[in-house]
Amino acid sequence: MKKETVIELMAKSSLPGVGPVTIRKVLADMASVQDYWGPASPNWIELMLGAEAEHLAAMGPWGKRLASAMNKDKDGRILQNNLAFFRREWEISQGEGIRWVDLHAGDYPTQLKCCTNAPLLLYVKGTLPTQYEYSLAVVGTRNMSSYGAYILRQYMEELSKSWQDSVHKPIVVSGLARGVDTHAHQLALECGMVTLGVMANGLASVYPAQNRGLASRILRNGALISESPAYQTADARLFASRNRIIAGICSGTLVAEAAARGGALITARYAQEYGRHVLAFPGRVTDQNSRGCLQMIMEGQALMTCSPHDLATLMNWPIRESGLEGTCVEGSTQTAQGTPITPGDHEFNITIQHLGIGAAQLISSMELHESLAAELLWELYPGDYPGFVCAIFELETKGWITRNSTGALVRIR
Repeated sequence: MKKETVIELMAKSSLPGVGPVTIRKVLADMASVQDYWGPASPNWIELMLGAEAEHLAAMGPWGKRLASAMNKDKDGRILQNNLAFFRREWEISQGEGIRWVDLHAGDYPTQLKCCTNAPLLLYVKGTLPTQYEYSLAVVGTRNMSSYGAYILRQYMEELSKSWQDSVHKPIVVSGLARGVDTHAHQLALECGMVTLGVMANGLASVYPAQNRGLASRILRNGALISESPAYQTADARLFASRNRIIAGICSGTLVAEAAARGGALITARYAQEYGRHVLAFPGRVTDQNSRGCLQMIMEGQALMTCSPHDLATLMNWPIRESGLEGTCVEGSTQTAQGTPITPGDHEFNITIQHLGIGAAQLISSMELHESLAAELLWELYPGDYPGFVCAIFELETKGWITRNSTGALVRIR
């Protein structure tokens, strides 16, 4: 659409009591009674923008709602203020490097366009994908556990390794918030996937501030998206609205970790409303952050997933079946060095060889997801203290261990 047409459309959709749903319903009703407007096939948006209130009122309940808003603004003061606001916003967007992508633009996300409450306008930084068939929303709690981080990493790495389409990569969509969102974006970048960050604030700033570097990395091959004006600050009321965009863009939604209440469950509900697939990690029954996932699985609102190969079955994604390498010997597998291992230990043994001797000894003494104070771990280390420090540093930098909120060390893979 032309710049001025978009500005007029946004100004009219911002009248009190009006929004994107009203505008889209009015346009659909106008098209359904084409004879009322004449035999030609008009530009419905321009026709609606130029129509008198009484003509719109004849278009059914949605037309009456728009007409009522126009009649309440008899002197046109609200509409003029809205026009001035969006003209000023256009200039601000140009200065901030923000593109306007309206509902009829060629790069407006195709699956989002099908949602009745989709935004009429998206503010975009970066490059939007050309297709969204292989798009997955990854959402969850801001207080992500080491267990959740481990499971999500394993899932994303396996998805990347098993992917078979060399032309179209998976697209990971999340909200750039703390916790699961941040982890999902980072893993997508590490695994060479495209990732989109849908923000609840304007694109002139990044919230939370500690994700500025992550946002810059996303922009190299992906995009940041918002429906809020450039200088809009983060507001709790905007997060639920943002979640409908995340769900609407994607073919499926994966809830990695979620408490009994929270934004992730709102995103999942939107995905269900749109007829999209919803998946969830089962989690541990003792964890508060798994309550939401377990509840959705139990009530049939989400399918339990433990492997990205479920996406191949559920959504026909091009994912290769995984298989263990090596030679089978009486139910076990042998490495290239001939060391027998069980299938469950396979992933551990093919990667531990990249660790130094001290780091390998240290990690083998830790249980998965067990948290240990550094002092206790030092007692388990067979070498000297400098070697212990080097081993800890190696394990942390290579993603084998992390530190929890108390500073204890936790094995995550």
